[in-house]
Amino acid sequence: MKVRIVKKRKKSDIRDLIDDWEKQYGKLSSLNQKVLISKCSSPEKMTDYVLWKYLSLGTNFNDVIVVEDPYVFEVLSPKRAELLEYLMNNEVESIKKLADLLHRNYKNVYDDLRALSKYDMVELREAGRSLKPCSIISHLEVNFGE
Repeated sequence: MKVRIVKKRKKSDIRDLIDDWEKQYGKLSSLNQKVLISKCSSPEKMTDYVLWKYLSLGTNFNDVIVVEDPYVFEVLSPKRAELLEYLMNNEVESIKKLADLLHRNYKNVYDDLRALSKYDMVELREAGRSLKPCSIISHLEVNFGE
């Protein structure tokens, strides 16, 4: 059994990645020259160049995580999966609103969100006096066949 999770990269993560490349290589054009001179003999430089080029154009960047641990379902229960699916497709302003929409108890929804946040599947952002739950992942796929 495999669980495939696609996580959205935050804009701040992408900015940090580009900053690291600038420290390591200078400018994008400098890295381009290094890649051309080495005739792609460095796969790491080539990967950095391609990612840097497209990220600087505003392309989205996602992480794909494949989990083959059957204990993932201790965290990803059916109720949590339902909650996560709702957050992936809808925006809500607070945990209370989410609990109301899912017809669930506030405390149970809060506990589920905390568990999912420990595994970087959701984020609880401060919104005034409440917390706004947001999905960090954009796709979740469970494969029982392989």
